[in-house]
Amino acid sequence: MKNYRILFMGTAPFAVPSLKKIVSSNNHLVGVYTSPAKKANRGMKLSISPVAEFAEGENIEISSPQSISSSEELKKLQEMNLDMIIVVAYGLILPEEVINLPKLGCFNVHASLLPRWRGAAPIQRAMIEGDQTTGVTIMKMDKGLDTGDIGLQKEIKIEQQNYSELEKELANEGAELLINFIDRLDGSIQFAKQNDTQACYAKKIQKQEAFIDWTENAEKINRRINAYNPSPCAWFSLNNKRIKILKAEVIHEKGEAGKIMNEEFLIGCGINSIRPLLLRVEGKKDCTINDFLLGHKIEVGSYIQ
Repeated sequence: MKNYRILFMGTAPFAVPSLKKIVSSNNHLVGVYTSPAKKANRGMKLSISPVAEFAEGENIEISSPQSISSSEELKKLQEMNLDMIIVVAYGLILPEEVINLPKLGCFNVHASLLPRWRGAAPIQRAMIEGDQTTGVTIMKMDKGLDTGDIGLQKEIKIEQQNYSELEKELANEGAELLINFIDRLDGSIQFAKQNDTQACYAKKIQKQEAFIDWTENAEKINRRINAYNPSPCAWFSLNNKRIKILKAEVIHEKGEAGKIMNEEFLIGCGINSIRPLLLRVEGKKDCTINDFLLGHKIEVGSYIQ
């Protein structure tokens, strides 16, 4: 087993299990690149990334450049004498000069079964569109957007998970697959080119998408509810208050789109109906449907936005 010189680039929670695996392996982790700290929450305090938080605890050298295209950064990377760069949910696009710099290449852990769902939001798009399965791919990066040759893949079934649950499962599977890939890189990995005719793109989730369109069928609305939990959360407006649905069930009962059909808060959709199970009223804590109905008057037969 070789001891590779590895630079890790990652930012989001999805990247942390992969970083942990590299740290516990026999490889030499040269350092970690992660996105710069950002102002967040009500106090607008600077918040470091989950990757930076873990790296700090392990006393790993951290870099957070605004850009990695400068001559200064390129020189710094060249001096690291890298065998490979591992990229997982980093957030910055790597220029071709960086991709071609390591001896063996740059490798990415991507949360889909490429070439399906290239792009920024592969987990959520797979959930929303009703894919039965998704997975993780270890890919050798090139100058395209998630177009590189595939090294390894692992398929995972999509059930009734919310986004957070499925992301965690994929992150852990991706970390295991990554270490398997690194261990086998000196001999048994057979890279395969992607079939571009089967590609589709997972565009970034926009906040306006989370506003529920009751004319959609109930199955798709429910998939959106799962995909947008915990953020940005699917929502509707009732009595001038924004109400988020964190969990719901599909009821096979016909009703008009957006109409409150009974006292249990069954809501009509384009096809079938939705009954919320867990909600969050603007400015309040999460509550069950029973607690919600105790504190909020609903009018059967009225329509919600």
